[in-house]
Amino acid sequence: MSRPTLRQIAEAADLSPSTVSRVLREVPGTSEAARAAVAAALRGLGVEPAADATGRADGPLLVGVVSNLLEDPDIDHYGTVALALNREIFARGHIAVSITAAEDLDPVEACVSRGIAGVIVLGGAEAGRLAPRLAEADIPVVRISNAPHSGLPQFVLDASTGIETAVRHLVHMGHRRIGFAVMQNSAAESRAHVFRQAVSQMLHVQATRSEAPVEFAREGQHAGIHAAEVLLAQGITAAITTSPALALGFFEATAQARLQMPRDLSLLTVGDLQDADVLSPPMSQVTYDWVRLAESAVAELTRVVDQRAAGATEAAAHYRVVPELVLRASIRPVTRR
Repeated sequence: MSRPTLRQIAEAADLSPSTVSRVLREVPGTSEAARAAVAAALRGLGVEPAADATGRADGPLLVGVVSNLLEDPDIDHYGTVALALNREIFARGHIAVSITAAEDLDPVEACVSRGIAGVIVLGGAEAGRLAPRLAEADIPVVRISNAPHSGLPQFVLDASTGIETAVRHLVHMGHRRIGFAVMQNSAAESRAHVFRQAVSQMLHVQATRSEAPVEFAREGQHAGIHAAEVLLAQGITAAITTSPALALGFFEATAQARLQMPRDLSLLTVGDLQDADVLSPPMSQVTYDWVRLAESAVAELTRVVDQRAAGATEAAAHYRVVPELVLRASIRPVTRR
């Protein structure tokens, strides 16, 4: 017989799914009557209740790391922090469980039945939509994403400061024609506004579309190639990208145009780009201290789990994560093509 779902157990026990979730995860404070009802429901569904649970407070916890399904297997916006999270979870004596969020996958019941003690959700899209559903199942959730969201503890990656830092450095290097390539999503317009405002303030220009060109692109390296071609045609000497795929597209477009980086184009990306230091030339970034972020996120989730176990709750904490400039060989002072 297949494993019963959370809803089936709740119906058999005449309890709410959230109460069943707390019982299965052995959250302190559940009543003896609820535990007995769940045990009876499990036996009625052909499952013998376990004598112990993986997620006991005095043993290793199962900690879920939720990521979106990758459209391109070679490009993961949160790949570096996911690896850092797995290492930090292991270092604390717990067990990391990778969970993929996609339209045709529903891991909520699997998290409850497996005794997941808490989850860290990376990014928006399907993973972001899954976060409140996990919280509704009474699973502690901490989010890491680019945009602020209310209701859950969160680490917000401050891309706006990263864009301003990138513009400031390129201007300092003498660049006056700077292009901006941004992935078309809910944050695209606000990021473009931050870019144009930074150009206006630092170059003392109106930052019109011609003076601060912006190209909105779909995800993927081919979209990055097209964005690069459009911006290069407008005479830019430097560019800022906001995703790994767009950055790699600029590398390809520059090579196709028989241009050399950074002689003909300086390139700087805001955010994560795995193996940026082994590209040719090595890629300059405005990026985050992913190891420290992972340590902070796991510590926050542990705090929430411990508070929940003690029966205490408090307002969801939001933390702003400011990126740092990492200079490599993809940038040089401006030269004319």
